[in-house]
Amino acid sequence: MRSEPSDLRRLAWRIVRRARPWRQLAFAALASTSAGLASAAPPGRPEAVEASFTPPSGIRVYWNPVHGASGYVVRRDGREIARVAGPETRYDDATARPGVTYAYAVAATDGQGEGPEGARAVERADPPLPPRLECDLLVVGATTAGVAASVAAARYGLKVVLVEETGRLGGMSVNGLGASDIRRIEDSSGFFEEFRRGVQAYYGAGNGLKYEPRVAHEVMKRLIWSAPGLTVFRRVRPVGVGTKGSASRAVEWVDLESVPDGTRCRVRSRLVVDATECGDVAAWAGARYRVGREARSHAEPHAGYILYDRAGDRLMPGSTGRSDRRIQAYSYLMTVRDYGEGADRTIEKPDGYEESKYRHAPPWDRSWNATSGKLPNDKYEINQHPYGSDLQGANYAYPEASYDRRRALEREFRLHALGYLYYIQTSEGKKNLGLSDDDFRAEGGWPSSLYVREARRFEADVVMTEADIMGARSLVRPDAIGIGDYAMDSHATQPKPDPATADMGEGEFYLPQYTPWHQVPFRIMIPRGLDNLFVTTAVSATHVAYGTYRMEPVRMHFGAAAGVAAALCLRHGLAPRDVPVGQVQAELMKAEPGTAERPARDGIGAPGPLAQPVLLYKYADVSSDTPAYRPIMWLGARGFYPCPPAASRTPSALLAAAPFRPDEPLDAGEMARLIGILAFRADAVGERLREPGIRGPATRVVTRADAAAALAEAFGWSPTEGANSYADLAPGSAEWRAAQALFASGLDTDIWGLAGSRDRAGRRLFRPSQPITRAQFASWLYLAHRFIGPLFFDHPMDRRPSLAVPLPCQSVPLRLE
Repeated sequence: MRSEPSDLRRLAWRIVRRARPWRQLAFAALASTSAGLASAAPPGRPEAVEASFTPPSGIRVYWNPVHGASGYVVRRDGREIARVAGPETRYDDATARPGVTYAYAVAATDGQGEGPEGARAVERADPPLPPRLECDLLVVGATTAGVAASVAAARYGLKVVLVEETGRLGGMSVNGLGASDIRRIEDSSGFFEEFRRGVQAYYGAGNGLKYEPRVAHEVMKRLIWSAPGLTVFRRVRPVGVGTKGSASRAVEWVDLESVPDGTRCRVRSRLVVDATECGDVAAWAGARYRVGREARSHAEPHAGYILYDRAGDRLMPGSTGRSDRRIQAYSYLMTVRDYGEGADRTIEKPDGYEESKYRHAPPWDRSWNATSGKLPNDKYEINQHPYGSDLQGANYAYPEASYDRRRALEREFRLHALGYLYYIQTSEGKKNLGLSDDDFRAEGGWPSSLYVREARRFEADVVMTEADIMGARSLVRPDAIGIGDYAMDSHATQPKPDPATADMGEGEFYLPQYTPWHQVPFRIMIPRGLDNLFVTTAVSATHVAYGTYRMEPVRMHFGAAAGVAAALCLRHGLAPRDVPVGQVQAELMKAEPGTAERPARDGIGAPGPLAQPVLLYKYADVSSDTPAYRPIMWLGARGFYPCPPAASRTPSALLAAAPFRPDEPLDAGEMARLIGILAFRADAVGERLREPGIRGPATRVVTRADAAAALAEAFGWSPTEGANSYADLAPGSAEWRAAQALFASGLDTDIWGLAGSRDRAGRRLFRPSQPITRAQFASWLYLAHRFIGPLFFDHPMDRRPSLAVPLPCQSVPLRLE
C-alpha cells in the first residue's frame, strides 16, 4: 500500500528531533524532499474494472475508487475516450457498435500525473433482436453448459446464436458460485480447465478454483467474445416452440422474446441446444422428463423420502424411500465481503424477517461460508444449509411454472437469503460483513440467477442411476466425454424441524464415500423423440445420480461435447443420436482451438474446439503432456487399461487412480492381454484375429520386433516385397518382415512418433531390439483398431458400457509359448 505524504512527514520529523543539532538542517531538507516525492507519486491502480452491456446499445464501465485520485482516464482498445472527474467511478460508452468486442482500461489521475491502468475488461453490445433469424445452432441459456456449447461450436465456423434471459453470461459460476465443485485439480480438463486457467491468469496467482463473480464473468466473456461467428442476445428468453414430424420430431423454430420490451423473434435453426436449468424448450417440443425423486431400489439405495445421517452413514427411522415430486432446495448465492473492523454494512431488515428461521445456523466462524466459501479479496460465497440461505419446500412448482410465477418465487428466495445476511449482521454481530460492492454492479448488487440445483430431468436412451455412479470402477463407458469429480449430493427438500437430530433435513445427503471419479457419458444429453436437440443441463439421470452431474465443471463437459457433436452433425448430415462418439472424443482431445482465420475441423491436423484436452479416463501418471495421450485416453475409455475398484470405500480411495506407467517396457503377458481384448472386439464385428505365438514367460520384456511380429501375425499382414523402409533392418529377416508388414498397413515409426526414429542421413530406423514402452504399444493398438471396425462410425461395443476388467479372449485364446 502506498504511504501517504503525512505519514512520511511524521517519520522524517521524528528522526529530526532525535538528531544532533548540526544535522537538523539536513534532516529538515530530507523531510521536505520526502513529502514532495510522496505528493508527486502517481495514484494507484484502479481495481475491479468491469464493463457491462446496457441496452439498447451502450456499455457501462465500472471501477473501484482510487484513494487520492482527482479523476480517471477511460480508454477503449488503447485509445482515450473519456476523462471522468472524481469521485465518479463509472462511465457510459454510448458510441459502442453492436457486435464489436471492445477492451476497456481505466487509469487514475491526481493532478501530478497518471497512474497505471487496472486490469482490462472486455464487452460487446448486443445487436437489436430482429423479427426473424436463421442460424446453424441455437443455444438457449448461457449457463456454463450453454457457454461451452456456443464457444465450441463457433470455433468450427458455425453460425451460432446464444440467448440468455438475464444480463450475465456463464450461469452459476458468474452468479455467486465462486468455489468450484471439483475435488482434485488434476481432474480438471477440457473447457473447465480453459476457464480455470483464465481465472488463474487474471489473478496472477492461486489455482483458479476460487473466484469472485466479477472475475468469473470477465473470464467467461473473454472466452465468448474470442469465438468467431457467435451472436449473443441477453435479456432474451424462449416463449414458444414449433416442431415437425410425428413419431420422431424435430424443432422447426423457437420464438424468442426480449424481456425489457416484449419484442419477438422467430429463430429457425438446424440444431438446438437447450442449456437451461428447467429445459423449457425441450419440454415444449414434447421431450419426456421427470421431476422429483424415484423410489428407493437396489440400484438407488439413497432414493426417495430420506433422513440421512452423514456422520454415521445410515438411513434414519422414518426414511420410507417413497417416490415423490419434491426437489432439493434452491437459494441465491450471495457474495459478501469483510469490510474490516468498525465497518457497518448492515442492510435494511427484509420483509417478513423472522430471526427464528436462522437461529440454528452455525456461528459465522464455523459456517460453510467462512471455511469452504472463502474467496479472494476478503469475500465469501454464502451457501449455508439447512439453516441459512437455503429455502426448502418452496420450489416444487418452479420447474414447470410460468415466467411470472418464477419471478414471484424468486422474490421469496431473495428475501430469505437477505434474512440470513441480516441475521449474521445483527444476531451474530458481524456488521462488518456486507454485500460485495464490486460484484453484480449492473444488477443492482444482487446475482441475476437463482441457484436452480435441479428441475426437469429429461429421459434419454440411457438413464444414469446411483448404482452407475457407485460402480464406475467396475464398468467403462466408451462414450465418455469427460470425467466427473464431485460427490452425489442433494440439499434438503423440507425444512429441518429439530436441530438436535442427526440428519440435515429430509432429502439431504452427501455421498463422497459412494462417488468415485467417473466417466461422463455422451448419450444422456440426447432426449428421446427429438431429432435435432441436445439437453446439456437437465440430463438423463435419476435424482440421486443427478447430484454429481449438476456440478459446473461437468456441465461444461456436456456443453463442449454438444458443440462438437453439432459441428459433426452439420458437416456429415447426421442426427445427434447417430454422431460417432469416437469422433467427438478425438475432437475433444485436441489442444488447439479454432479461430476465425483457422476454424476447427474434424480430422487429424486441424484445430479443435478447446484449448485444453479432456480426460476420458484417469491415470495417476498421465497428463495431456504424456506421449501417446490420445491413444491412452481412447483405449482407457474402452477398458483396455481398467482402473481396479478401490479396496476400501473411502472418499480418498475412490478418488485414486491406477498408474499407467507409460515409459516402462511392455512385458509379454501384458501384450497378450491387450491383443486378446483387440481380438474380442474384432469378434464382435465378425472379424477373426489369428493367434500369435508370443515367446517366453509373461514377464519377458517385449522388443519392437516382438511387438511388430505379434500384431502382424494377429492381423495376417504381409510386407510389400522389395520394399526396404528401415535402414537398420536386413531385407528378408524376421524383423524386416514384421516391421515392413506394419509399414505396409500404415503403422510406421513416423506415425507413432518414436523419438530418434531417423539416422543422420534422414533414413528411418526401426531399432528392432529396443524394448517397446507401454505408451508406444498403446499407439500401435490405437492405430491397429481401425482394421477391426468402422473407420468413421463407432464400434458396436462402444455404444454401451462394459465390464472394466480384462475381457475374456474366447475367440482367440492367446498363448505364451
